[in-house]
Amino acid sequence: MPYTFKPTFSLSVFCLILFGVFLSLGIWQVNRVEEKELQQHVIDQRTEQHPLSLNQSPTPDILPYTKATATGKYRESEQFLLDNIIQNGKPGFYVITPFEIEDTDDVILVNRGWVAQQKVRLDLPKVTINSSNQTLHGTLAKPRSKPVILGNIDSPISDTPPLWYYMDAEHFEKTVGYSILPLILRLASTSTANPDSPLIRQWPKFEAKTGMHIGYAIQWFVFALFVLIAFFGTSFKKKNTGSEHD
Repeated sequence: MPYTFKPTFSLSVFCLILFGVFLSLGIWQVNRVEEKELQQHVIDQRTEQHPLSLNQSPTPDILPYTKATATGKYRESEQFLLDNIIQNGKPGFYVITPFEIEDTDDVILVNRGWVAQQKVRLDLPKVTINSSNQTLHGTLAKPRSKPVILGNIDSPISDTPPLWYYMDAEHFEKTVGYSILPLILRLASTSTANPDSPLIRQWPKFEAKTGMHIGYAIQWFVFALFVLIAFFGTSFKKKNTGSEHD
């Protein structure tokens, strides 16, 4: 039986918009795969490079995931804790301590590791510091950014020692009166700076999760295909071939 293609205007517009949205989402997920693969490649390259010395003058360009060393000493009085860090299902804190880099004017924040929360949340652990001159080994990383849900909260929860929700570099610089480098140094798990430290250094690893993005891309492309099938399926009408007789 012959058919004729007669889509309605409203159906055409609706399907065109829906098809465009699904197609765009699929392409976006494909692009995310490429971005994650590139990021993984960059991370692999940086972690294989010889450690960068932060004691160089002038200060070298510092990039996340780069291995680095620094010789100097901690500023013990300005140490603080980062709140709500989960390690193996247990709540705790990151211990962040400013570190003066020898023979430079630079100070970098050092993430010395994780310490467990006490039974009483604000009964904060006291973490000792080796304040002598020493060489640290670790990896440069971006500090944990300010969560949107916290609004304008940017001050310590407690002052003995300071407990912060997140790392706000600008607020920290205003508090202590000096500038810090834009990245933090996560101490290596094999760091000999303080072998007796109770701090745990199990840093989260970057996961590209390209398979997840590929799955989402396929899903959106399938939805786009369904829209096309539905559009053409409802737009073809049976052609009336009958004739009228007097």
